[in-house]
Amino acid sequence: MKKSEWRVRLGGEPDRDLLASFTCADPAVPFQAEVEQFCQRQLLDWALAPGAAEDDPRLLLLVVTATGDLIGVAAHERKSLHGPSGAPFNATVLEVIALATKWQGRSFESGERASDVLMSAVMVDVASRVPPRDAHVLAVVHEENERSLGLLRRHGLTQEMSRPAPEYRRFVTP
Repeated sequence: MKKSEWRVRLGGEPDRDLLASFTCADPAVPFQAEVEQFCQRQLLDWALAPGAAEDDPRLLLLVVTATGDLIGVAAHERKSLHGPSGAPFNATVLEVIALATKWQGRSFESGERASDVLMSAVMVDVASRVPPRDAHVLAVVHEENERSLGLLRRHGLTQEMSRPAPEYRRFVTP
């Protein structure tokens, strides 16, 4: 697939059925199934919730241009967090980054990994928000999700914060 055959676009209400049929998990792996169910059942409501507007939620879809097939889903929002000293700082929280099962581990004809294309689009979108909010980008990932851990490292989320739960790790850009 050539680079010109895919695009990243904003998701919205017309994508409800597309998201409801999105598959990105091995159902036998609970943390993967949790992400898939979130994408299918809750993500669009999260992005469109009237009360969430203050957090500037963004839903991005990576799609095949010719067919509209969904390759990946990403979402992020603005949050105020607290560092180790207790001091607050503004950050962008990555709500979800997920690739369709058939695209996991795949690259486009150009050599770009589908996961890197999606993550790069997210990082560009974060950097373009007004007011700026790309100084700190935060993600939470299951400790056994090696592919996601590698993706975060490749895109600069390398500083580990305290764990929100024993099996989950939290990373932020330095």
